[in-house]
Amino acid sequence: MNIDVREFSPQKIKFILEDATPAKANSLRRALIAEVPTLAAEDIKIYENSSVMTDEMLALRIGLTPLKTSIDEFVLPEECTCGGEGCSACKTTLILGGEGPTTLYSGDLKTEDGVEIPDKKIPLVKLYEGQEVILEAEATLGKGKEHTKWQPVIACGYKGYPIQKITEECDNCGDCVEICPRNVYEIKNNQLEITDPENCSLCSLCVEECHAEAITVTDDTNKFIFNFETDGSLTPQEITTKSTQIIADKLQEFKETLNE
Repeated sequence: MNIDVREFSPQKIKFILEDATPAKANSLRRALIAEVPTLAAEDIKIYENSSVMTDEMLALRIGLTPLKTSIDEFVLPEECTCGGEGCSACKTTLILGGEGPTTLYSGDLKTEDGVEIPDKKIPLVKLYEGQEVILEAEATLGKGKEHTKWQPVIACGYKGYPIQKITEECDNCGDCVEICPRNVYEIKNNQLEITDPENCSLCSLCVEECHAEAITVTDDTNKFIFNFETDGSLTPQEITTKSTQIIADKLQEFKETLNE
């Protein structure tokens, strides 16, 4: 498989996956969502909560707050030498406290071990006069297949690489230009041209609209366009690299099992 990056930013990536099959593309998608470990608050102890928000809802918001750190600095609890009892190698502490009137945000979380909050403006709880919140949480590594709070990507998906063809029967009427919701086509010098083929959503509206039946739209079953955003816990590069490594490790483990 080959990866050709089209767009890249700190929290978003778009790339072309080439020389692959639908099974391989879906394996990558599942690994991106469910297999890459990230940090999230797990064991939350609420010592004081006189706000209007229930303890369960407050704990859920803390758990879903993205935490940014290097995954190489921590290990999964089940793989730790402490047996998951809790040590600096598999857990880190978060502390939140405040008195009203105020609003506590994710940036008010006090962290340890170099852990950062990528988005410091997530509202956690609003406190009115006389209300108070004091809590402590232990954050651990986990995987998205266990709980959504450990899922590093959002809006993750892929599509087959679109292929549009225009035959000689085209009379350049421009109907496909008007009907296309992705601006794939354009009339230049009285000639219909395909200007943005990768933006096609494979809806085939242009095919249905063309009275001359001069347009065909198919997809390459060995080439895919991937898009995903991160929650800020890891960079797109880290997530993609880790997911491909996880797939390779699983295949190697399967091969060794067969050989045994």
